[in-house]
Amino acid sequence: MAAAIASSLIRQKRQAREREKSNACKCVNSPSKSKGSCDKNKLNVFSRVKLFGSKKRRRRRPEPQLKGIVTKLYSRQGYHLQLQADGTIDGTKEEDSSYTLFNLIPVGLRVVAIQGVQTKLYLAMNSEGYLYTSVRMTVEEEK
Repeated sequence: MAAAIASSLIRQKRQAREREKSNACKCVNSPSKSKGSCDKNKLNVFSRVKLFGSKKRRRRRPEPQLKGIVTKLYSRQGYHLQLQADGTIDGTKEEDSSYTLFNLIPVGLRVVAIQGVQTKLYLAMNSEGYLYTSVRMTVEEEK
């Protein structure tokens, strides 16, 4: 269930980003139907031109491929899941705790990795259904 929710959240965020990118480059003709250039294109052209004597701008590094959605995991009983610095997993009623933020990373179809934002520890479940934490994300294969 959580994996399906995470996948749909990631898909929605990706679609919103793609819509923003496609809308940023579109020009709309003026109501007077005169042939004018698009201000956005002017800005785009001039922003790429390096003027003589200007400082060299640092290029942004591409974001890592391992992306996810930062969210809180909330239960119907009113508790937020919390992953503390020592690796303890529990629930809290505090809404503003930094230990309640989790990064849901898509790993496969309907499979997500859950990582604590503050602690950088991964949350996992063993074959008996008990939760535990791990420093590295590992895939356990059951035969």
